Amino acid sequence: MQIKTGCDLINIEKFKKIIENQDVLKKIFTSHEIANSSSLESLAGKFAAKEAVIKALQIDPGNWHEIEIIKQENGKPVAKINYYDRNIISHDLSISHDGDYILAFSCFLINDFK
Repeated sequence: MQIKTGCDLINIEKFKKIIENQDVLKKIFTSHEIANSSSLESLAGKFAAKEAVIKALQIDPGNWHEIEIIKQENGKPVAKINYYDRNIISHDLSISHDGDYILAFSCFLINDFK
């Protein structure tokens, strides 16, 4: 088994400039993620979480829609991954923000035996 981790830090003002372009917004986020985000900070958190997952699992950059950040009933974020070539046993995701910054951290337990 292996433990894979990833993290990402986002500056909210820089992120705001990136997603002003609606084409970029739709390229990064699924319609479900957009509909279920109540604020700019919420979208930035999902972006940071996707980046953290990409880093942990070494997914090719640009495959944004292969990862969807959803919330459990208790509000905890979860990464729904549409494809991955390894057996994910368990994963955890945490998103936090303070002031102008959002931080996301992902941790995966992977069965490396096929």
